[in-house]
Amino acid sequence: MQEIAPAVHTMVSKRRRRTMVAAAMHNDAWINHVRGALTMQVIVELDWIYDLLEEVVLNDEPDTFKWNLTADGVYSAASAYAAMFFGCSQPPAAKYIWKMTAPPKVCFFFGLTLHRRCWTVDRRWRHGLQVSNAYITCDQAAETIDHILLSCCYAREVWHRCLSAAQLQAFVTIDGEGALDWWLASHKRLPKALRPAFDSLFFLVGWSLWKERNNRTFNAIVSTPPELVQLIWTEGRSWCAAGFSKLRLLLDLFS
Repeated sequence: MQEIAPAVHTMVSKRRRRTMVAAAMHNDAWINHVRGALTMQVIVELDWIYDLLEEVVLNDEPDTFKWNLTADGVYSAASAYAAMFFGCSQPPAAKYIWKMTAPPKVCFFFGLTLHRRCWTVDRRWRHGLQVSNAYITCDQAAETIDHILLSCCYAREVWHRCLSAAQLQAFVTIDGEGALDWWLASHKRLPKALRPAFDSLFFLVGWSLWKERNNRTFNAIVSTPPELVQLIWTEGRSWCAAGFSKLRLLLDLFS
């Protein structure tokens, strides 16, 4: 009542507002609950309420509760949680990350990458925690997650070696896109039979580039591109042994 007829609502006492629907509608008793000056707004709202109630017919069936967010009308915590995100947009990569054939910690890392929550130098610099945002590996650009995983000259050489070894260079080219956007675009260009293996390869190489960055930053340990590719090959074999076997299709091509 307060939402559809605010003027009428203010003219009904609190005691009258607790009246049962059946009692209020009997012989239009609800009209007598409205007390006060009949302004034009009140008259308009009363007329509208009367027209709405004229089509209402009560029966003897008991009231029931129905949850409109599920097909069967039964409440579930999952549907209530999903309702919190009505109207929200979802990045294209979001629905794929947690379905990847990769260790959970790697999927978690790419979840942080998707939301730009990795503590890169550029992010610390933007928070006033660094005096410079240069990337330690190349010192040519800001250390963003996209630069680490794809745009850096070091990352490009590692990717070139991996794609060449996996015989994917005819399908995949490295450009200036964001890392996740590049992954999705490259995924679509590949034959369907190669897509699951490439997805795992993207996660493997990206994870290895992130660990290389951490080794350089915190441990002063540097790997050359050929050395990192060898480490990628070794870790990929470990992934396959742990059950993430879709990657084996491409790893068997590595020399």
